[in-house]
Amino acid sequence: MGKQNYNSTIIIIFAKREALNMETKEFWDNNSLFKIKLKDGAIDEARHLLYRMTQLYPRIIDNDLMGNKAIIHNALRLDKAIVNFNLAYFVPYAIRLADFDWEGVTRNGRIIPSLGQRITNRLMKGVANRPEEYVRGVMPFFRVALQHNPSNKDNLRHLAQLYIRVKLKSQAIAIYKKLLQLHQDSYLYAEFAELLTSADDRVALLCMAIMHQHNESYNMANRYHLAELLQMPEPTRAAYEINRSVAARKKAKQPIPADVDRMARLLSAYAPVTEAEQKLFYEKQKPIVEKLIRS
Repeated sequence: MGKQNYNSTIIIIFAKREALNMETKEFWDNNSLFKIKLKDGAIDEARHLLYRMTQLYPRIIDNDLMGNKAIIHNALRLDKAIVNFNLAYFVPYAIRLADFDWEGVTRNGRIIPSLGQRITNRLMKGVANRPEEYVRGVMPFFRVALQHNPSNKDNLRHLAQLYIRVKLKSQAIAIYKKLLQLHQDSYLYAEFAELLTSADDRVALLCMAIMHQHNESYNMANRYHLAELLQMPEPTRAAYEINRSVAARKKAKQPIPADVDRMARLLSAYAPVTEAEQKLFYEKQKPIVEKLIRS
């Protein structure tokens, strides 16, 4: 009787192991098929395959966590392809990332963000305006990100946006000042400008934002906001900025928003300054910004 029980136990163990191997194979087959479907543009099928992978994952062999990482990579791919994709659903998988997944690499002199940082940046995008439930869902992962990269530029920016969200503007301002002492990204100047009440300071920061952004499609909003601030005190400069904003939108074949069109019509009565004159105006704002970020 004892031998019979032993044999039955062995059979059960082998059956479970075989089932585990089959589910592991199915998981990786789905992963391969996911890449094909995504490349072919079959987004719904790719989404279904990723969902199936998450169902299989608790029952597969994943000692090296490569299956976990495959789910994360596929989720990032879908996040690029699907508007309002729920990337926060995959936070439990992201939490399991190994320490080396938080290490960036340098290729051809350019720093490539780590997998952990790429996930952080996607999850925290627009966090100041996200629903409360979403923020609660991603905060555990963001805390991990801060532990790994507390001085990372993107993480500090995300932290500033969180402060803005909870009406702690002074803390956000302090972070932007710290960031702009080390970095000169256009978006940092523009975001900092939104936090200030002084028109002169906002003008100076938007000028820096425009100077440090050579892609005019990203300057359309900066130029519009600068025109808003300049239309009363210096309408000829405002006319230059709104004309550039409208021209960039037309070049990008984007519709002209009603507020932009209205301002352009109001300022059409003024002859805009020349490009050289406006660039000189930008240069004159540098000491103002330098003093501001060091204060």
